Amino acid sequence: MRRPTRVALVLSAACALGLAGCGGGDSAGPVTVDQSLTKLGPDHGWNQTNVTVDAASLKCNTKATNPNRGITATSIKIGGLVSATSPTGSSHADTIDGAKARFARANADGGVNGRQIDLLEARDDGSEAARNASQARAIVEKDQPFASIVGTTNGNYVDSFCSDVMPFFGWGNNTGFCGNAIGFGITGCQTPPAGSQRSVDTGGGLLVANELPAGASRTLALVGLDNDAARQGLVTVRQGFEVAGFKTVYQESSIPVSGLADPTSIVSSIMQADGGQAPGVVFFISQFADATKLSGALKAAGFEGLIVSPIYDPRVTGIKDLDNTYALMQWQGGFDADVPAVAQMTADFEKYSPGVALSLTAMSGYWAADMLVTALQKAGKDVTVDSFLKLLNTGYTNYVPGALPETRWPLNHVAQAPCETVAHLSNGKWSADPLQCGAVTKVS
Repeated sequence: MRRPTRVALVLSAACALGLAGCGGGDSAGPVTVDQSLTKLGPDHGWNQTNVTVDAASLKCNTKATNPNRGITATSIKIGGLVSATSPTGSSHADTIDGAKARFARANADGGVNGRQIDLLEARDDGSEAARNASQARAIVEKDQPFASIVGTTNGNYVDSFCSDVMPFFGWGNNTGFCGNAIGFGITGCQTPPAGSQRSVDTGGGLLVANELPAGASRTLALVGLDNDAARQGLVTVRQGFEVAGFKTVYQESSIPVSGLADPTSIVSSIMQADGGQAPGVVFFISQFADATKLSGALKAAGFEGLIVSPIYDPRVTGIKDLDNTYALMQWQGGFDADVPAVAQMTADFEKYSPGVALSLTAMSGYWAADMLVTALQKAGKDVTVDSFLKLLNTGYTNYVPGALPETRWPLNHVAQAPCETVAHLSNGKWSADPLQCGAVTKVS
């Protein structure tokens, strides 16, 4: 990949929607790791030398009251819980569109072990914590599916799902996907709870460092929303970048949740953050409009380093302030038709969810459904909720070559897969190198 001397970098990784994540622990302190683990490798076979997980230690590791829930001789019911609407206008509704495309192909191919997948109408939590919990109860008590697809902004659903031992699949960017035996994020747990085993993903910071021009300073400015999730997100992002040799010179959660009216003061502070000079990298944890505004203001102020924000979407290609930008993605984008699984995904969307853009949320729904379908196939005709979870939590791996990196279970109930690719937006087109992985390792 060509590396220009003046670059804007857009990072989406784990922080893109949950605004917290990127796979660290809850400590705000500096981190150190074995330097032999700070190397990049292929999208499978990554190192986890000193991090292990016992499935018996995880929450929700019990037997289902009705292990045959949602299963008949000819069908298997799958539920859905999404943040389809929100006060800010953001939406995860296309998570279900992605899942629909994958399930539809499975059904067209004869179903899974002779059963058709019955995807129920998804329930919308309105991006509200209380409604998230109540809609989860409705899924458990009324819909009673075998498992569920989840694409929400918070994890209050987990108590109801745990009580009924409801397996669920999605992008693990909320707390519900961490620390229990029933939640399966397609790239693992992005938001480990306080007090959990501390681990760090060594991949992302290394990939960003590789995009720096020769001789550029490995200094980092972090800017986030004024909420607890973003503050924790900045901590874990910083830890990952420190592993790659970055020094943090600025860290503030100063973006109002209601939106940034004027970026001038933030930009002014950033431009002086490194001993009176601008840092090499600026990283945002923000909403789309704020990130675009900050990116434009930094460019106008003469910033020549890497601008990092949680924005990847095929629909941003015409936005001038995001021109010549990069996205650090946890799976391969829908633009790489040379990868067979990506080409298949694109064809599935065109046939079964026409008109739906291959956004991060839509792709997350597709790969969540793919993980579920693959696991059901391996579980066999006599599958029950209990046998399904036993399969998944006993050394199971999920991997789609070139498209979705390897995850390992039960490990990835508490850590994210340390894998990313840097995507480049240039002249209205995205491109990316193959996925690469670092390591999941304890930090001290």
